[in-house]
Amino acid sequence: MRRYLPILTWLPGYDPRRLSADALAGLSVWALLVPQSLAYATLSGVPVQYGLYTAFAALLAYPFFGTSRQLAEGPSAAVCAVCAAVIAPLAGAAAMGTAAAAPFAAALALAVAVVYVALGLLRMGWVSTFLSKAVMAGFVLGFSIGIIIDQSPKLFGLEGASGSYLQELWGTIEELPDTSATTLLVGGASLGLLLLMRSLLPGRPRALIVMTLAILAAGAFDLADHGVAVTGEVPTGLFSVGIPDIGADDLGPLFAGALAVVFVGFSESLAAARAMAVKHGYEIDANQELIAQGMANATAGLVGGFPVDGSLSKSSVADAAGQRTQMASLVNAGFVLLTLVFLASLFEQLPSATLGAVVIDAMIGLITFADMRRYFRVSRSDLAFFVGAMAGILVFGIIAGILIGVALSLLMLIARSSQSSVRPLGRERVTGAFHALGDLDDLETIPGVLVVRIDGPLFFADADHFRSRVLALVRGNELATRTVVVDAESVFLTDTDGADILIQLAGELRAGGTSLVLARAHRTSLALWKRAGVIEALGAENVHPAVADAVDAVNVIA
Repeated sequence: MRRYLPILTWLPGYDPRRLSADALAGLSVWALLVPQSLAYATLSGVPVQYGLYTAFAALLAYPFFGTSRQLAEGPSAAVCAVCAAVIAPLAGAAAMGTAAAAPFAAALALAVAVVYVALGLLRMGWVSTFLSKAVMAGFVLGFSIGIIIDQSPKLFGLEGASGSYLQELWGTIEELPDTSATTLLVGGASLGLLLLMRSLLPGRPRALIVMTLAILAAGAFDLADHGVAVTGEVPTGLFSVGIPDIGADDLGPLFAGALAVVFVGFSESLAAARAMAVKHGYEIDANQELIAQGMANATAGLVGGFPVDGSLSKSSVADAAGQRTQMASLVNAGFVLLTLVFLASLFEQLPSATLGAVVIDAMIGLITFADMRRYFRVSRSDLAFFVGAMAGILVFGIIAGILIGVALSLLMLIARSSQSSVRPLGRERVTGAFHALGDLDDLETIPGVLVVRIDGPLFFADADHFRSRVLALVRGNELATRTVVVDAESVFLTDTDGADILIQLAGELRAGGTSLVLARAHRTSLALWKRAGVIEALGAENVHPAVADAVDAVNVIA
């Protein structure tokens, strides 16, 4: 129970003297979370009150299951953008932004929960490292620019277009003659004030302040009567609990979308949790974090909310305010509950342009071209994957962009795994140890014997490369090679393709009067090669525990 419910470990020993610091941290995150939850609800395609439902559920559930002391759970822009892309075809364009879309968002959250919990129980926390940093950085930049494009029509009082982000941008440009001057004034003033406060008053709850001012202005100047779209009715009170009513035909698209949410959300969540853990000197359990994210999403889905994840920005605010345990999240959940019961109706006059400005301000904070400059300077291949992931999001849309990013990560893995170096070795005269030629001075080669080392796996992706490299070294050897000794210590991964290439290489060398010998093979690799017939093809006498033993055996035979 303690393994799956970490709260049973930390709560009984909780020091009441920490409560004031945790309460302050909870209040600080509340000031950031409430405006973001309202804004991100519209980004998800549901009414604003569902953002508060979602925030409350996530804050309440994560402390029971999570292993991070500072992680702040809740809605995030990237996950909400994925949510909207998944549910829009299911709910229909006309339903987006209305209560009719909410059951689909809640069902997606439950599907995400199933995927998370299944991965956690299968101990698959390593999935967070599947996407390379270059691809993830491209995702973040593409998402940020795309969400700014998506929210820009709200600043101008326009309907906006559908399709990919570039299609939305072109549609917005075409609609610019229909701009509402009053809406543009409200949206521009909101965004300008947010950016000004970012520069002059960092650390202050600028989103909450700007929203409050916008609500006051809407009431004082009757902005709704001047064509400025406002939130409208926001019910005060509690949510209902239950499983959303959707058709069985929608389950397939929802679970496919859930995989996209997990790819994006868990990477951000685990990165934030690890950053806090490193800073404060404790460990987190990636597998338990999968379960924690699953339970947070399950709770959000049961109250009608949408998918959530851990946020680095909100976690940093919590940490700066003094959060040391997840008691702060429970306190924050209490503040959100009070907001639902007593304050929700205050947001009815909130201009939609201000909500759009809050989202745009958050995205501007994520836009940086430092990664692009670094990849340009360090690795052009990483730059290509970075740009490819970013372009995939902008040109083809979120879901297709994520699939492109996954494909790019697989391509990167295969491409780099297919280039394992195969280097000739020489023997150190004093110690007899073998090193790559050129690494040390005064290495000797053994007449008639070519010793090579493969620095990586021997599997389907690089099997033919290994064969070609060995044959090239044999042909390039000035003296006739009667034996090739392969140092297989670095072959930590192999498969039947790797076994077949060893059998093929042994036959090709034998045809030229050269034998193939293995040395230092791992037990698991050796077992697979034995089952595949490699040992039979080479001869058991041509397998040795050390390179020196193989060379000595060859010299004795000679």
